[in-house]
Amino acid sequence: MRSITLLLAIIIGLTACQKDTTEVAQDVGVLPQGCGSDGARLQATLDGNSYCASAQVVAVGEGFSVTVTGVDLTGNTIILQVDSIGMGTQQITEAKNGILLIQNGTTYVVLPGNSGTLHITEADTTAHVFKASFDVTLQNDVSGQSRAVQGSLDVVYTEEQ
Repeated sequence: MRSITLLLAIIIGLTACQKDTTEVAQDVGVLPQGCGSDGARLQATLDGNSYCASAQVVAVGEGFSVTVTGVDLTGNTIILQVDSIGMGTQQITEAKNGILLIQNGTTYVVLPGNSGTLHITEADTTAHVFKASFDVTLQNDVSGQSRAVQGSLDVVYTEEQ
């Protein structure tokens, strides 16, 4: 009986100390500590849960607009299409400054009648630096499910020719 109790105590102790995949990758240096790095960061809160585009951040601009794509380690993706990189606050609607969330294979977008805000804090077209925050509610048009999304990004974008 003592052997079983001791074995259970060891198993519980080992599983309680187990780190998630992201923490292990950060500990061994594959991923940076925190979410991304300056010039390569897209992070958000999705219905209260943290999201970090730790697998890939790609930003492409073409003069006065920029598209930022962020993918996390499980494949969840946020794509933000900024139509005008002018400083200040802009609306996010189904027609301008679009945002797409792909979470567990389900897509969420801004539906007609809904809107959010995009606040651009830096837009350097010479150095191709773009920083902004956003706050929007996205919906799946088939199921009607919604996701509250608040996030920020700090990217250096590649200019399309």
